[in-house]
Amino acid sequence: MFLASATPLPDYKHAANQSTRTRAQSQAIAQANRKSSSTGGSSRSKHGHSVESQAAAAARGDAAGRSSSISSTTASSALTQITTSDFPPSEVSVKPFTTRNGRQYLQDNGLPYPLPCDLTELHRQTLRTMLLCQVFNGPLCSPAFNDKPPKRVLEVGCGTGFWSVMCHRHFSQRGFSSISFTGIDIAPVSPGMASEDDMNWRFLQHDLRRVPLPFRDGEFHLIMAKDISMATSTTGMQQALMDEYLRILKPGGTLEIWDSDHSLRMLLPHAPPSTNDEAENNDDEEQVHTNAMGTYTLTPQTPLATPQNQYLIEYNGWITKALEARNLTPMPCTTMRPLLLQESEELVDIDNRRLAIPLGELRWEREGVGGAVTQGTNGLSISKGKSRDVERKTLTAGQLALRKTALLTVVQMIESLEPILRDISGKGQDEWDRWQGNMMNDLLKNNGTSWGECLEVGAWWARKKKPPT
Repeated sequence: MFLASATPLPDYKHAANQSTRTRAQSQAIAQANRKSSSTGGSSRSKHGHSVESQAAAAARGDAAGRSSSISSTTASSALTQITTSDFPPSEVSVKPFTTRNGRQYLQDNGLPYPLPCDLTELHRQTLRTMLLCQVFNGPLCSPAFNDKPPKRVLEVGCGTGFWSVMCHRHFSQRGFSSISFTGIDIAPVSPGMASEDDMNWRFLQHDLRRVPLPFRDGEFHLIMAKDISMATSTTGMQQALMDEYLRILKPGGTLEIWDSDHSLRMLLPHAPPSTNDEAENNDDEEQVHTNAMGTYTLTPQTPLATPQNQYLIEYNGWITKALEARNLTPMPCTTMRPLLLQESEELVDIDNRRLAIPLGELRWEREGVGGAVTQGTNGLSISKGKSRDVERKTLTAGQLALRKTALLTVVQMIESLEPILRDISGKGQDEWDRWQGNMMNDLLKNNGTSWGECLEVGAWWARKKKPPT
């Protein structure tokens, strides 16, 4: 299942095109992964695996058809895969992967990153990237490159490099195809498959914990750090990387960060901001797109509460304890803006967009609930007041598909986090399998998120100051 939008974005629809052969290969791989797991097969959702198979071509980037051309036709081909040699080899570079519960994880026990590095997880990350590009209306939120594209781009924690492909297509369709893209990641997850025939792409395998990063001062016009909150501990690593971003970013260049909260909250009934569809104001245009996607802009005034769904309540407790034990934050969206603001001596034009993506059709949208909403000890309490009523809302097919996609990426992430969640929960394997199967059935089939449970996502950006003339 890929995104069906009320306002289609051709750039990202192209990523969903795939051949029957590729789909069959992906299904075979997914089936092999399931068979290799010693336990837990009964709790895997057929629905989830079918979507993973459909996402295969996007994650693979049609690598099979392009790999030969990458190595011989462009000036950057020699740089397609580079393993940095200025540092002693880490445990990951010598023996990168290990297998747990039938899933492939990074071998380094000192690494806080808890997610697997297998095809199934790469599919999920690709789907999440497509989702964010859809709700943000493109691969970039910063207005710095509306008229003039960046020349050199770095994607931090690039994985398959799928975001770089989306950014390349975005600018190529506007006549700018000579942008240089660099991806850096600790795991060598098929770096060549990100590139396209006309894409200037190179990959560097490097542990982000090892600073300085292997780049020159002021080398990049744009740095994108996307979904790396599970790889960057709060005990100094975030600040060390921020210092490196500022070093390797060209004066006048842009730093952009995308991330999502790992602990889930519930969106309470409220009316979205009204808009003027004909307005030229950029903020109003963004709100028009946000409303068209069926998402909600998050502000300090947006009413949010803890979820009502019992499975998500349990998950929140486990993931919070598990991530805090690794010095990771379960809610990175609350920390990004302060991280940029503390660098105000070097950064200007600091801004952000935060959105809530409901994980299904909401009761209060359908029923048009109005008034003041609070959360009592036994659930929601709705009292009529002077607040304007929320209009009854019927979702379009595209809006519903987008929400189901967001929900799927959340459910698949819970699957990927099984080792640390099961350990914190104290459940045995059979008990965990029953819990996971019931959770997936409730969320995917029974509309268990109808109270307003949502995925919170955000984009933050800033420009590096130019020296005074």
